[in-house]
Amino acid sequence: MKRTLQNARIIITGASSGIGRELALQASQVGAKIVISARRTERLEALREQIQQEMPAGKTACVEIVSGDVTSQEVREAIVARCLSAFGGVDILINNAGAAATGLFEENTPERFQRVMDLNLIAPVELTRLIIPLMKPWKGHEEVQKDCLPESLRKCASELQFTGIPPMIVNLSSIVGIRGVTHYSEYCAAKAGLRVFSESLRTELHRYGIEILVVCPGSTETGFFTDYIENTGEPTWPHHRRVTAKYVAGEILKAVRKGKHSIIPFYLGKIMHRLNFFCPVFMDRVMVYYSEQSKKAK
Repeated sequence: MKRTLQNARIIITGASSGIGRELALQASQVGAKIVISARRTERLEALREQIQQEMPAGKTACVEIVSGDVTSQEVREAIVARCLSAFGGVDILINNAGAAATGLFEENTPERFQRVMDLNLIAPVELTRLIIPLMKPWKGHEEVQKDCLPESLRKCASELQFTGIPPMIVNLSSIVGIRGVTHYSEYCAAKAGLRVFSESLRTELHRYGIEILVVCPGSTETGFFTDYIENTGEPTWPHHRRVTAKYVAGEILKAVRKGKHSIIPFYLGKIMHRLNFFCPVFMDRVMVYYSEQSKKAK
């Protein structure tokens, strides 16, 4: 289903930098009401100020901030509660927050694996769980099932309002959630899990008119390659041109408007996807090569 972003109530996690930051800037420019969340309060406040400054003349941005770690259930509930109390509902959830850990799986710990999963898979899944009961009644055919909500959200849900904008959940997976690569095993597993979770959820929620968009970015000019959860070794990839976070955010919002199911906003990612589909043995050999090259570079 096609939808407008004007007056849409949107939650964006991981909004302090990179793709999330660009999503907030672009969505607010077209009149969306947004709740932005990340760990760093000062960056969120700076982003809100920039959004206000860049708004067209005579228009005021609707931006709410919730700072905290999205792996915390309390923070997730606070994000949803803020959107409900400030805007009366949620039309679009964008699960953008995420970070990788690099290194060989055999050299890393179960604790690290859990941290990667908590941020990249568990957090978006559980935030989605909170959102679904609030989106299901948008056509007016059902009442909000408050018993599916935690106590902190039940009062806010009593005054739920609907805009008529078809609801959507946007999950940022990754190109490595389609094809696993060397030195990113835990991250690949988390992003693959988020991708197939989204595909399953799409069929379950079809009856309610709730759409699911899966985004699989590739190499993007963000802090992804420096802000690792942990770095115990990186593959020696060949030099290649990365796309900008602004471009990826624009492609995501375009896909939201058009009601698409999935996108790969990275030209080399599309090639990699096709090669993996038609020539999986070749892709295995490529990954082995770069794994061995990384060992030699140590």
